[in-house]
Amino acid sequence: MKSALDLIVAAGEEKQAQDILILNIRAEGRVLDYMVVMTADSRPQIKAVITEIGKKLKEKVRWQGEVESGWVILDLGSIVVHVMDPEQRAYYNLEDLWGTEAVVYHI
Repeated sequence: MKSALDLIVAAGEEKQAQDILILNIRAEGRVLDYMVVMTADSRPQIKAVITEIGKKLKEKVRWQGEVESGWVILDLGSIVVHVMDPEQRAYYNLEDLWGTEAVVYHI
């Protein structure tokens, strides 16, 4: 049985998201265990990725943000997924907040 992280990554890969990164932030004492960050080149691709994640997880996912903004956040309890366009990803550079030691998967 695949884990939720495996399904999220598979959904991103199926919809051609790039630079998929899983960060283990559990050690920081946060409520979250993992943060997933991925890049989508267009607004339709962002929508396709979040829709596919919902299909893979077999649940309706709720997101924050607007697809038109270029950044959508999915709150899945212990996992938070950020689907961002290249400009938002470069500007906010979320992965640098946690450092390379938090990276558990990068494709």
